[in-house]
Amino acid sequence: MAKSYRKRELTKEILQEAEERANSLPIFKGSHRKRQANVVGCIGEIVFEKFLQEKKIPYTDHRDSTERDYLVNGTFSLEVKTKDRTVAPRKDFDNSVPLYNHDHQRPNYYYFISLLRDRAIDDNRIERFQKAFLMGGIDIDTLDRVGRVWKPGDVDPSNGTTFWTACINVSMTQLVSNSDMLDIFSGASSCSNDRTASS
Repeated sequence: MAKSYRKRELTKEILQEAEERANSLPIFKGSHRKRQANVVGCIGEIVFEKFLQEKKIPYTDHRDSTERDYLVNGTFSLEVKTKDRTVAPRKDFDNSVPLYNHDHQRPNYYYFISLLRDRAIDDNRIERFQKAFLMGGIDIDTLDRVGRVWKPGDVDPSNGTTFWTACINVSMTQLVSNSDMLDIFSGASSCSNDRTASS
């Protein structure tokens, strides 16, 4: 996993754009972290957009839809899920998709991004987010097949995490690597359910 994720520095320009996006959004009903959730999500979206632009993969912005964030290369519907952490991603970490709208939101792929946050910096300062890690993706059929479902109040015995909302989790090793995802997006290959983040 460590060899396959892509690390990006969060520049002042990225953070400023993310803050402007977040300020334009409503606080969504049922949001646990309110505006902070919007900020985290917007940073992840911008990092993903810049990743596609860098790799010259075309995409259409569908963030106004409740069903997907993007249509990649005119073919693949995709939703970006971003989580902030106080440590860099590790192999034993999980990636989460909330279940509150999982029946409605059925993109072809989910893409996972982790943000590194400095806990010593005040929560009101967006500069606390310092790095982003593009972890990789997973197609929705594989997510539903191999993901582990957690209910509110469940405790993960491996790390002591208590879940505040129902979600489905997949491990870092169950993700398709960034390189393989780029191949899929460009049409160079198709996703196989046993392809994981190994390259």
